[in-house]
Amino acid sequence: MQFITKKVIKGNDYHYLQYEGSSMLLGRLLPPDLKEQMLYFFQDVGKKKFSTFPADIKNSFRYGNLEILEAFHYWYICLNHELFAHERQDFMKWFTILFTFNSNRAEGSKVSRPEIEKFFATHIRKPKTKTDQEIFNSFLALEYALSPKMKWNMKSLKTIHFLLLQNLDPLIAGDWKKENNVAPGSQPTAPFSEVPKKMKVLLEWLKKGARERVYPPLLAIRFYCQFEAIHPFLDGNGRVGRILFNAILHQFKYPPLIFFTGNFREHCSAITQAIEGRYTKMNKHVLGQAKKTYNELGRLFK
Repeated sequence: MQFITKKVIKGNDYHYLQYEGSSMLLGRLLPPDLKEQMLYFFQDVGKKKFSTFPADIKNSFRYGNLEILEAFHYWYICLNHELFAHERQDFMKWFTILFTFNSNRAEGSKVSRPEIEKFFATHIRKPKTKTDQEIFNSFLALEYALSPKMKWNMKSLKTIHFLLLQNLDPLIAGDWKKENNVAPGSQPTAPFSEVPKKMKVLLEWLKKGARERVYPPLLAIRFYCQFEAIHPFLDGNGRVGRILFNAILHQFKYPPLIFFTGNFREHCSAITQAIEGRYTKMNKHVLGQAKKTYNELGRLFK
């Protein structure tokens, strides 16, 4: 069983929880409150790891509570254990609903949270209305990005965009922009002729950062902001960017986060500063959204 090892000591079997060099004795038999002990164990591991965090990482997130993000991180690792299959299913259900609602609302969508919840509950596979199609597409795009199908190449990025806009804007779904555009607030973006080259460079940068073990939240933030600076698609860049941000976190066992629409003005301001090379506000903003996501979804399991 994942995270649980068995040692034979003087002819007797003893079970232990082990992760990242930390260990906790469970006893000769697995205890009836194993799930509670696992949650406690990962909480303790997270605290120990945070106490040894490099100063430069802590300094990058000096505004906000980085410890909450790390606590969320280890809680999410624990949630991926087979014993928590039901809890993980619930987490992904409510994350998908809330992410879809907030991400689409940020782009002017009128779809309501009850409509999304109803769509999710009825398992509709053939949308009949534009609203249903919008919800269905968002679910498919997010599901793909968080799955093993995601390969972090040009094709995968275009697939996410296609899934997001299929049957809604088929003329541009899955294709790089063929004319110049601007980001919200009239922020200039990359010329359409430079998009393939710039996206190739960005993906290579991401893979290099992963190899060099750059702190995953920093990697996700910088990729997301540079993606928005390029604005490679004619439409849907914000939604695709937020999906990619979460796909990076998920790849490194960090929980996906919701950018709540009530903080959208702060979000846009933070991205604008980040594109100019000033990431302090964006780092603080992400920590704030992590806390809100944890409070919204973590409470489901308390």
